[in-house]
Amino acid sequence: MNNFKITLLIFLLFFMGLKPVDAQDIQWNRFNFIIGYWNGSGTGFGNSKSEIVASYNFVLDGKYIEVNHHSEFTPTPKKPEGEIHDDWGIISFDKHNGKYIYRQFNNEGYYNQYVLNDSLSNDNLLIFETELMENFVIGSKAKFTIKRINEMEMETIFELYFPGKEYATYGKNKLIRQVDTEE
Repeated sequence: MNNFKITLLIFLLFFMGLKPVDAQDIQWNRFNFIIGYWNGSGTGFGNSKSEIVASYNFVLDGKYIEVNHHSEFTPTPKKPEGEIHDDWGIISFDKHNGKYIYRQFNNEGYYNQYVLNDSLSNDNLLIFETELMENFVIGSKAKFTIKRINEMEMETIFELYFPGKEYATYGKNKLIRQVDTEE
């Protein structure tokens, strides 16, 4: 056997013994900082203050991230009973287009489909921008930003754009990671 055949045989045997890397696992690395349960407070929607509970968890064999937000806003003169905002969503990876998609449904009847803006996002910042809004003002856009402050804190920012106006912040939350103390 010549050297080329021996090298090729060793090369093939080496790679046959390796487990292929699952691209689904690798693609979620940049999202690991959001995974878990969070509590916090926020402001927005008429300068009302809110308390928020949020969770971001892998589901369906780690192929998706399920997102849950529950905010309770303090009473204001316009809303003396206060207000509750719930939204639920799924973050997925569209392999064909190479994009992360966040589909968000909320109790006000709106649906937002966001795409992660890779050029503005990094390991500490995820910026999603709408490509579709259902049941909202035609021509409007939204941004949802998740910013890592440190391992135990993050901030979420919800911004809206209305035709002929600039983006404006409509909600901002500071969240603290909840650590399970039961062992």
